[in-house]
Amino acid sequence: MAKKENKSAELIRIMATDIPANHSLLFGLSKIKGVGVMFSNAVCIALGIDKNKKIGMLSEKEIEVIENYLNAGDFSKIPTWMLNQQKDVLTGENKHFVSKDLDFQTLQLQRRMSKIRSYRVLRSKLRLTVRGQRTASNFRRNRMLASKKSKTGGKK
Repeated sequence: MAKKENKSAELIRIMATDIPANHSLLFGLSKIKGVGVMFSNAVCIALGIDKNKKIGMLSEKEIEVIENYLNAGDFSKIPTWMLNQQKDVLTGENKHFVSKDLDFQTLQLQRRMSKIRSYRVLRSKLRLTVRGQRTASNFRRNRMLASKKSKTGGKK
């Protein structure tokens, strides 16, 4: 799980993510995919660990406690609006996914939405905007027209 041989290590590995040892716990945990600054603050408060403590100064036991807390999924001390999976479609539970689990869940969501032919998925597959933005003059850099303009120097 967490590998840390000496206190002078430059990188500490938590949840399969290398975190620089000179970062504070608050901003170091936010390097993990699925954990933001607000969520890492809530984790520090829930576990009773000082959020200003440097990652390199954490003991092996504290690192394991943080990993177990993020893996366990028991976020009863954290408000539900901070969790990234509220009212799960299948179970109805509030969950928070981190790292590889987050990637898997987003993939599953895309597959489920494409099965039902959702408007959002159809637009995203066509590389168009999903949330109602105007496309007449914006968002051209992802289209074929932009690549043609850049190759020809702006000439048609």
